[in-house]
Order: sequence, then C-alpha cells, then structure tokens
Amino acid sequence: MMDLDTCSTNNDSNEPHLPISTSIASTTITSVCNTTSDAITTAFNLRLGRGQSYSHLPSELILQIFKFLASAHDLRSATLVCKHWCSCGMDLLWSKPSLLTSSATEQMIKTMTSPNTIFPYADYIRRLNLSLLGPDLTDQILMQFASCSRLERLLLAGSVNITAVGLNKILSCCSGLFLLDLSEIPVVTDELLYNIAADCPRLHTLYLGSCPAITDESVVKLANNCPQLKRIKLSQCTLLTDRSILTLTQQCPQLIEMDVTNCNLVSSHAVQSIFENLPQIRDINMTLLVNITNQAFASIHSTTHRFEQLRVLNLTSCALITDETLARIIPAAPRLRSLALTKCDKITDVGASVIKILGKHLHYLHLGHCARITDKLVATIAQHCTRIRYLDLACCSKLTDAAVFALAQLPKLRRIGLVKCSNITDHGIYAMLVSQILPQSLERVHLSYCIHLTESAVAALVRRCSKLTHLSVTGVPDFVSPRYQKFCRAPPPEFTSHQREVFCVFSGKGVRELRHYMQENPVAEPSPMSFAAIQATYRRISSTVALMISGLEGVLDGAGEDENGEEEPSLAQIGINLLATSAGIIELSNAVMETAIGENMEISLPGLAQGISLHEGEEQGFAGTGDVIMNDPLPATEVPAVEGSVVSHPGPPFLDNPVSSTFPDLQHPHHQHQGHHLCSRLDVGGLTAHETSMEVDTQIPEGEEASFDNGDAEGRKRVPSPGTLGRLLDREGEGSGAGSASPVEEDDDEDF
Repeated sequence: MMDLDTCSTNNDSNEPHLPISTSIASTTITSVCNTTSDAITTAFNLRLGRGQSYSHLPSELILQIFKFLASAHDLRSATLVCKHWCSCGMDLLWSKPSLLTSSATEQMIKTMTSPNTIFPYADYIRRLNLSLLGPDLTDQILMQFASCSRLERLLLAGSVNITAVGLNKILSCCSGLFLLDLSEIPVVTDELLYNIAADCPRLHTLYLGSCPAITDESVVKLANNCPQLKRIKLSQCTLLTDRSILTLTQQCPQLIEMDVTNCNLVSSHAVQSIFENLPQIRDINMTLLVNITNQAFASIHSTTHRFEQLRVLNLTSCALITDETLARIIPAAPRLRSLALTKCDKITDVGASVIKILGKHLHYLHLGHCARITDKLVATIAQHCTRIRYLDLACCSKLTDAAVFALAQLPKLRRIGLVKCSNITDHGIYAMLVSQILPQSLERVHLSYCIHLTESAVAALVRRCSKLTHLSVTGVPDFVSPRYQKFCRAPPPEFTSHQREVFCVFSGKGVRELRHYMQENPVAEPSPMSFAAIQATYRRISSTVALMISGLEGVLDGAGEDENGEEEPSLAQIGINLLATSAGIIELSNAVMETAIGENMEISLPGLAQGISLHEGEEQGFAGTGDVIMNDPLPATEVPAVEGSVVSHPGPPFLDNPVSSTFPDLQHPHHQHQGHHLCSRLDVGGLTAHETSMEVDTQIPEGEEASFDNGDAEGRKRVPSPGTLGRLLDREGEGSGAGSASPVEEDDDEDF
C-alpha cells in the first residue's frame, strides 16, 4: 500500500517532467496500455484538439487507462508523474487493499486515520476483504473502517470474534454495499438482517452460510427490501422453510445463484418455485435437501422450460430423486458445466445415460456413491462428454478396469476419484497411461482403498504423469509401508490408530519426493518399448471402437440377459474389451464378439479386424507389432519361474526380454476376480513375485480414507471458501473422490 504522506516530491505541476518506469502508449482514449518491466516512453501524446494535451483528460478516462497497467509497481510509478495522475492512481491503489495479516491491517489503519493526510484514503476503499484475518478481527479493528463511505464489497467470513455492535456500526455507514459476506459469523441474527435490509437496498450478493440463528422473518424482509438480489447463500441455515425460498423467488426475479445446502426443512414445493420463477438461474446448490423428491422437478418439460444459463447443479445427497429427475432437468439445461449427483443412490445407468447430451459443455461430474452405475454408463459418458476435467466415481462398486479404460479417451481429464472402486486393478491404471494425452493432463488421482493395486502400477502412474500434484492411496496394501509413508502428509489428529496406520496421501512436495524415490528405487513395470507398443495399438483401434460405439446407441443400451438368464455384455463393454484385447490386456473370445456384435450388426469379427488393420501401415513403429519388450528387474537367476511364460531367450540381468504378452499378469496376489470383465489369466515375463506388506480389512469403516486438504501443493495454509462441502458432509462422502462438487471450490476439496 502506498501513501504520499510518507513520500517527498517537488513535482507540483500537472505536467510530467521525469521519465518513469512504465510504458504507457495510447493512440485513442480506449486503447490498451502496454507495460514493460523496466523502461518506457514518457510521452503520452494524445491530443484532444488544438492546444489540448493529455493532461486535460477527465479523471474517469485516466482511471480507465490505468486499469490496464499490469502491476501495482507500475501504477505506483505512474503516481509520481504529476498530481493529476497521482490522484487517479491513488484511487486505484487503495480501491481494494490487500490485508493478509493483522500487522498489514494495523499499518493501513494507521495511515488511513492519520490527521492532515494529502488524500482521503478512506474514500478510495471500495472492496474490503477482512476474512483472512479470521479470529484476529475484532470490533475495534472493524469499526476503524466505518469511515469508508464508498465501500461496495465487504467480506467478513469466519470473523467469529466480532459482535453485532461492530457489524451494525460499519453497515450503517455503507449504504452503497453491493456484496456482503457474513458466512460463519455466529452473531448474525434476524435483527442484524433487518438492519441490512433497511440500510443496504442496493445489495445484489449476500452470503449467510452457517448462520443458523436466522429465520424466515428476516429473509422475507430482506427479499422485499432488496429486489436487486442476484446471489444468495443460505447453506446450513437450518431454521429456514419453504416460506423463505418462495418469497425470494417471487420478489427477487434477478436471482442467478442460490445455495440452500442442508436447509432440510425446504420441500419439493419450494424447489419447484425456483424453476418456475427463475428461468435465468445459473447456479443451484441443493446439497442435503433430504426431503425433496422427483416432484420438485415435475413441472419441467424440455419443450416449454429451457434453462440455457444453468451451469452448476448440485444435488448431492438428495437421496430420494431417481432417474425421472435426470430425464427432466438435463434436457432442459443443455449447457450444464458442473453436475453433482453424489449419494443419489437411486440413479441407474438408464437415467444417467441422459448426461451424454451435455456433450462438450460438461466439465465437472460427480457420481460418487451411485452404486448402481456400471462400466456401460462410464463408456457412454466418455464417448460423448469429451471435455470432462473433473470426475468423481468414488464407491461405485460395480465399476471395473473397463470403465477406467474408457476414461483414458478423455484428453482434458485432470482429476479423477476412484476411491473404494475395489474392482480396479493394475490393468486399469495402465489403461490410463496408454493415451498420449492423459498422462500429460492428470493432476490429482484418488485411489484410496483400491486394494488390488500394486506398487508397480502406481509407480508407473507417478513416473509418467508429469503434472501429478496429488495422489491418495490410503488403504492400498503395498503403500502401508514406512518407505512410502515417509513422503506422505500427516493424517488428521482425530483419526483412529487404524486410520493412521493405513493413511497415505501425497501432495505437492510429497509427490515430487515420491517420484524421485521411485526413480532411484525402480519397481517392476512394463518397459518404455512395451508402453510404445500399447500406445500404437491404442491409436490404431480407438477410432474404430469410437465409431462402433457411437453408431449403435440402441445396441449399446440394449444389453440384457441371454436364454440362460446370464447378463450379456453390452456393446460398450465389447468395444472396451476389444481395445484391451488388442493391447494385450485381456483375451476376448471370437464367440463372444460374434454373439454380441455379429447378430446385431450383421458383421463378423474378421470384418471388424479388417477395418482396424487399415491403420496398420502408418501406426506401426519400432515396437508396433510382434513381441513386446519388458524390463527384467532382477538378474535371471533371481526371477522365479512362472508357468506359462514364453521367453524367446534367457538374456543376462537387467536386459530386455521379449515375452508373449504385451502386459504382465499384474493381478494382486490376494485378488480373486469375481464377476470381473477383465479376468483372464495372463503370462508373466520377467516380474518378481509380489507380496503385500499387510492385509487390510475387507470392510472399510465409513470415513476411513478421509482427510482435509489443509494446504496447497507446497503445504501452505489455505483459507477455505464459504460453503465448502467438507464442513457440510461426512468426509468419506463428498470428498471421497475428485473433490468438491462446485468448480468454484475445486481447490478446497477434501482429499483421500
């Protein structure tokens, strides 16, 4: 923060006479200023007319030009040119002060309240964020800002030590407030809201999350007095009923964002009014509205109701809704960007398949704890929603490696949650790596309690995903070991002894140290040439499989039972299995292919193979065909003989050996496949026998993998945003996968 009361200058004229360290070039009033780090023109040669120089530009235009300056340093330099520029620059420098610590706040207050200052600093402040001070903010500090009469935005979230006296004092002086954040302040009551409704009629954004004392009376008065409201957060206001929601939707027609998380007295009738009265709604958070049913969406018809602006829909833990709700809301909101259906356990493949119509618009998808969904749905979504960046499939117990193989097609996937997807094996992890794009985009991977994973696959993931900043493998047997846990962050203090024993989450520096350790102490994994062969195969047939799946939606959705009552594989499953077969991951019989595809498509397996072979010439590389090379991690004399391995020559220690399969058998020694699609026996070539360091309980207690992300990638402390799901839900629930349910809060998620 800069104030001229502590600076000396003899420049009292309105004309610049000294070179400054900022380049300001402008040919028209609206032109963009170009700045450099060290030097620039001193001329600002804009002429408004004969005899008029730039110094006669109105302050409003100077301010507009200054807004293009890249840094506060450049702006401070510009204030030293002349009084006119100084006045304009001070307005910007002080408009939104950065108050990160108590000492910085005290220094600013000292300057602001000093007598006989050159500039009225308090009048310049328009945005004031005191939420970072947390419990250090007191009434004494808060009331020092009562002189900021032009204040437009005031953020006080988490200020637990201020009282109603301090709040009323500052709010009574700020009639021009547009935005007010009072989240997690226990002294917020109906009386305070009455005063806000009377003193701040221009309010358009109000955050009242975790203010449990407020009732319908104050919200109704607020809605009547502040008709310009656009955003309101009422999460954890558990005394509110339908009356509040109905009044808001009727009296505040400009509402575009509403958060009613855990307002469990709100019924379907109130939710229905949102969709009937607010067609321009953009963001709705209905987490933990346990009483709403399909009736809340009954009035929505895609032909008569269109919510073209709706981008974020959070139905987490709305356990009574079914496929019927999805069939109504998703076609009516075709541009949804974020969809959270976590713990909507009545959702099935049939209803959730409508998600595919969101196509390229869908970026964030949360399906954690939707235990009825299968690989078929994941394959469908991956085929159509190709821009997904953030996917949570935690506790979807029916998913197998085939689902992960389908996700390998998503080029923009950055975060994926597979917590407690216990059918996932090493094959699934390697499937994530066959794509040339996915290893370069993945940033956060959640694999806790995927108990059939081994260190070989995880090591490949860590080493090949260069952007990986977070990895959770809590409860994975191979990582319940001091040699790996020494790199993970500390478990939360409230964890039980067993939870601490299996806890294993790597973030930031821990991931880098783990990667370095695994490079220095390599474990057995496919060689680079093996991966090259797999990638070539992936490229060669992925387009064919994509065409096959997309061209036969009816067949894809039509998997049923055969004459013996056994479930027939869907076309999606067949397509994924075909890709896996060509990569050498599984063996798929011609009979299955001919039954599933031939009867429906009137084509044969050789015909499909002929289509795939069209790409052979251009895709084959140094390892595109034939035997695939894998590293032998131990000398030949130490490698245990494995029945079924076919080695062309015995090779000396640490040399590459050709083997008959493109993948080793990476099945965990304690893993018995049950109903697994990728369950054939594979040859092992050059891999040591693997043994787990300990076994974990088959039944994992609820919440065991939970932990708060108390810092960023480097371990720095962060202040969570208001409404983070970690405060609202049990840890094992909403945070168990890729993260929080809202893209706005994607860096405040709970990690496992």
